[in-house]
Amino acid sequence: MIGYDNQIIRLKKNTDFRLVWSSGKKKISDNLILIYVKNSQKYTRVGISSVKNYGNSVQRNKITRRIRSIIRNANIIYGNDIVIMARKKSKESKFSIIEEELNRLLTSAGLTSR
Repeated sequence: MIGYDNQIIRLKKNTDFRLVWSSGKKKISDNLILIYVKNSQKYTRVGISSVKNYGNSVQRNKITRRIRSIIRNANIIYGNDIVIMARKKSKESKFSIIEEELNRLLTSAGLTSR
């Protein structure tokens, strides 16, 4: 994978997800679970996960699009691998609540520059 300085790249491989799950630190809120680990690169990789018992594909894709939109606007510090998991409760939550929770999780983990 080619990464450029100060860039956010999608985390795609199952082995990369498992590495973050096994060795990462967790932050948990009502709607989201944030798992992160440092990497030695000049870019950040972000993966978003929503499990099948969450709902049908329309509901899973909706929460994934919402999280991706929030990530684009966040000032994330580079050099991390991040996995964001949507919890079942998040399908009833409003966008503003999910945005507030994700920003709070990123800040408490020290992953934002704000």
